[in-house]
Amino acid sequence: MIKIDLSDLVGKRGAITKMIEEKTVEVAAKVTLDAHANLVMASPVDTGKFRGAWTVETPTKPFENGKIENNTEYAGALANGHSPQAPAGWVENAVVAAVKGLKP
Repeated sequence: MIKIDLSDLVGKRGAITKMIEEKTVEVAAKVTLDAHANLVMASPVDTGKFRGAWTVETPTKPFENGKIENNTEYAGALANGHSPQAPAGWVENAVVAAVKGLKP
């Protein structure tokens, strides 16, 4: 018979919770930064204005969303596949690739 006493974990609940929250922020920040890098690299290029206009904000608290934006006037059209360099779905593909890049 094997008996494992985990009662010590109850006393460490605060430290465990803090560690989980820190890891959550770390993973969310990594996905946000990876998605940003993917979007920059996948951006169609004519003058380079669109590719250079991406901004990124990583989350700073657990379960907070990261933010990636491109405020050029034609960002919506390009995101919807207006350019043959970047067919429809390229934005979603860049984000999915960032999530899939996580290693267990």
